Amino acid sequence: VIYQPIPKEEASTMGKLGKSERLDPLPYLRVLQAIDHKYPPEERGDLLVFLSGVAEIGAVLEAAQAYAARTQRWIVLPLHSTLSVTQQDKVFDVPPPGVRKCILSTNIAETSVTIDGVRFVLDSGKVKEMSYDPQGKLHRLQEFWISRASAEQRKGRAGRTGPGVCYRLYAESDYDAFSPYPVPEIQRVALDSLVLQLKSMGLGDPRTFPFLEPPPSSSLETAVRYLKDQGALDDAEDLTPIGNLLAQLPVDVVVGKMLVLGALFGLAEPTLTVAALLSIQSPFLRAAHPNPDCATARRPLENPHGDPLTLLNIFNQWVQVKSERSGGSRKWCRRRGLEEHRLYEATNLRRQFQELLRDHHLLEETSSLPSDTYSRQSRHRERRELHRLWRSHAESEGRKRKVLRLQDGADASSGEEEEGGDARGKGERGIDIQDVKFKLRHNVDELQAVSSSSLSSSELTLLKLVLCRGLYPQLAVPDALNSSRKDSDQIFHTKTKQGVVLHPTSVFATSPELLHTKEGPERGGITDPKEGLSCHHQLLAFVSLLETNKPYLVNCIRMPALQALLLFSRSLDTSADCARLVADGWLELTVPDTSSALHLLSLALQLRSSWEELLHQLLEGHGEDSERRPSSRDVSRLTQGLLGFLRMEVPYRLRQLTGLEQQNLYVGPQTVAAAPGLPGLFQGLKMKPDEVKGGYRVTEFLTYNCLATDTDLYSDCLRSFWTCPHCDLHMPFTPLERVCHENTCRPSQAPAEEEESKSSSKATSLHRSYHCDICQQDFTFTPTEILRHKKQH
Repeated sequence: VIYQPIPKEEASTMGKLGKSERLDPLPYLRVLQAIDHKYPPEERGDLLVFLSGVAEIGAVLEAAQAYAARTQRWIVLPLHSTLSVTQQDKVFDVPPPGVRKCILSTNIAETSVTIDGVRFVLDSGKVKEMSYDPQGKLHRLQEFWISRASAEQRKGRAGRTGPGVCYRLYAESDYDAFSPYPVPEIQRVALDSLVLQLKSMGLGDPRTFPFLEPPPSSSLETAVRYLKDQGALDDAEDLTPIGNLLAQLPVDVVVGKMLVLGALFGLAEPTLTVAALLSIQSPFLRAAHPNPDCATARRPLENPHGDPLTLLNIFNQWVQVKSERSGGSRKWCRRRGLEEHRLYEATNLRRQFQELLRDHHLLEETSSLPSDTYSRQSRHRERRELHRLWRSHAESEGRKRKVLRLQDGADASSGEEEEGGDARGKGERGIDIQDVKFKLRHNVDELQAVSSSSLSSSELTLLKLVLCRGLYPQLAVPDALNSSRKDSDQIFHTKTKQGVVLHPTSVFATSPELLHTKEGPERGGITDPKEGLSCHHQLLAFVSLLETNKPYLVNCIRMPALQALLLFSRSLDTSADCARLVADGWLELTVPDTSSALHLLSLALQLRSSWEELLHQLLEGHGEDSERRPSSRDVSRLTQGLLGFLRMEVPYRLRQLTGLEQQNLYVGPQTVAAAPGLPGLFQGLKMKPDEVKGGYRVTEFLTYNCLATDTDLYSDCLRSFWTCPHCDLHMPFTPLERVCHENTCRPSQAPAEEEESKSSSKATSLHRSYHCDICQQDFTFTPTEILRHKKQH
């Protein structure tokens, strides 16, 4: 072991340059020069350099390749997880005589990968690890000093087959100050799935569970709160029906919810694909020098609605290319800057998810065998030939080690693979072994049939709803001044984190105009009463928050703000006339047209109730072939209702509440007014006083008339003349009375027997059937409404 700490002069210079400056490669080049000077080229032995991240590898790679080009004695190769598999595989190849490999790696080579022929190790003493901020529910990639155990592991990589040398770019006193072991993973990751498993196994409160390495209490609290938000736990922290099912599915909570909701609406196939693609590492390659041609080639596959749907387009198109010309799929991926190996992983995951849904009777079993004898024989012959190719590859290619060329190091820096690179992983006759495995594991005809069927606009809208409900409450609101910012400076805010930006691979990062409000001036002002009004305010639902040098929103999908918040909010608070609504305590919606606000709220309540009822039926009947499963007619009715709800256009304002406004949001229990009787609006639900917010609790998520307001106290009592479109009643109504009357008077679209049962359940004791002899129509009226109706004749 040779300690070579970076001199204080160089370290202080690097510190002055700031964090954003690139790593100084000079200490690393000195080690290369020392090896060249001390060890003759005839002595074999490669160098493995441990660096903290991709940016650091890029800085050293550039300088080391310039040195290698001068000396012709080194082939410099990077190794990290965002490289293509072909580039990663080069580190296992053999250099020509008189030349050494210099492998610049992250800690992936510490335990995950073993490379033969390494005699020298250069340890920077740094590592980038993912930590978790439970308060902001943010995954943060940070640089840390390694532990002594990691330093010993890195040292052990040198000289596995003979004497080795380990250079350490830190002092021995630094080594002694390192912590003995790395931070346990349970203390630096999200614990949602762990808490769900503890609950499903009946192990009691996770806060009191005797962990070997106890996680932070804040992480456990965040996990419990998150599972409540997702509907997996109830207020008593017991598993709900969907929580029971999610605990049985070995997937992330968000992915599990998407799969269940997709099965309900008959969108299982696209949901399976999206869920699989969101569960793997991004298929987009990260080259040191990005190729603009790749972005141009990917442009037709981008979906303006969001990144998950772009990934769906990529996967479907890839399957089509494989079914048409299997040998050309690798070239197709390379031209678009995609890693095909990730798509293979997604296909494997998709199949596992599909089998899980079938095991839980959420997806019907389909026969994958051909129906006629000839097709079965052809399929059998094809599989036999594929098995033969696999065996021959294992015998001829499995243990063959390729010899590197000096220009292979230059290819690594450009991020481009040579046209002949397809020969890697192929047999002598150009057989792609990955393609052979793909055809053996999967029914290509079934995949091709699924990927070739394009989604209609209604199915696409419904799929967005499914994804958004699965991701909720992970929402971000655009900053009010985004339309005046450059593309790269678009800012968004989440409930727990302010000032986040879009990930560079997002479709919205290159096309931010998709998120801009189309009508009206910039919102945020109060001078003009029409200022900020629009029908097209949008929110972003995102899969994760990741912070590297900036906090990024990863994998976003856009949704209309008003409809999304009305359908998905866990807490919805209203003013007396329901024209002002606050969703989840941080987003305020203001609808100037009171009657439209009441109509939307009433419709949202009905849709949420129907959706929950059908989901409950699906979860109750998923373990058996019972008749309690949702009927196709009920699902179709809900689908049409949701699509109609999303098409409604009502001008409104959207803004994020400030911290001070959130503190003074509610009227409090001491100012509760008398309970209003609104059977038509709230569908006969009992309203009880809310002891915390004030106002009245209508449902588990809706609290009526609890928002503090400075507006005119009499505005909600003013009546104006209005004619009912159903019974032509013309009388002065307040907006609330208008909606209540219309809900009561509106004819049901259901069959007659359902209409009778529903009307009897919704009507209060004051309502009764009334037949008007003059207009020859039947109504359900209170005595007061009967008198009003008689007066108009």
